[in-house]
Amino acid sequence: MIKILIVEDELIIAHHIKDILESNDYEVVGVAKSYDAGLEKLTECKPDLVLIDIQIDGSKDGVTLASTIRSDFHIPFVFISSHTDRATIDRAKECEPYGFLVKPFEEDDILVAVEIALSNYAKEQNNNTDSEFSNFTINDSLFIRQKNTAIKVAYNDIYYASADSNYCTIFTKEKKFVMRSTLKELETKLNDKRFFRCHKSHLVNLNHLSAVNTESIIIYQAELPIGREQQVWLMNQINKI
Repeated sequence: MIKILIVEDELIIAHHIKDILESNDYEVVGVAKSYDAGLEKLTECKPDLVLIDIQIDGSKDGVTLASTIRSDFHIPFVFISSHTDRATIDRAKECEPYGFLVKPFEEDDILVAVEIALSNYAKEQNNNTDSEFSNFTINDSLFIRQKNTAIKVAYNDIYYASADSNYCTIFTKEKKFVMRSTLKELETKLNDKRFFRCHKSHLVNLNHLSAVNTESIIIYQAELPIGREQQVWLMNQINKI
């Protein structure tokens, strides 16, 4: 689930945004009213996205917090403000935000802003050699960026991968890796015949296939859905008695 931090000093508005996000399957990991509180929550909760009001409590405003996020945390953020004067807009633009919401806003405005911000960030990371999803493979392995380390994962250690919006989770026997990437991008990166797209949201390693029926495919201990065309194709490929 995508984790979102809200930095907003008007608690009524903050909780209204929180209700909207949580009712649409986002996880709100905290609400902060100031720069210092926002910085503490960023370190503690490690959100995937931050919604920031420009005018917040304290001497440091939301633009200052956004600059810190850009330089130190490298995650997307969206400004929220009732101020649209040229000076405010110019300061906000310098931080290169992933969106700008003007108060008052509707529920759809919040959801669209979040979706676009996450999508743009995922594309940016995919084109960046320092992205979470490494741009190289070596000796039948994938290197996955986790914090400041590129972890080597052998193709055959991958059991399956599942998609959630612009995020993708790779499952191995011992652990899982979450990255900002679409399943299509992962499939292209792997480029290996052992990986089979059994469903729009699942990519499986056929080396670990345990069973298949008309509705699902079993990979190790996981039961995943399979499309009708994919099931027919797979049944034609395997040896049956």
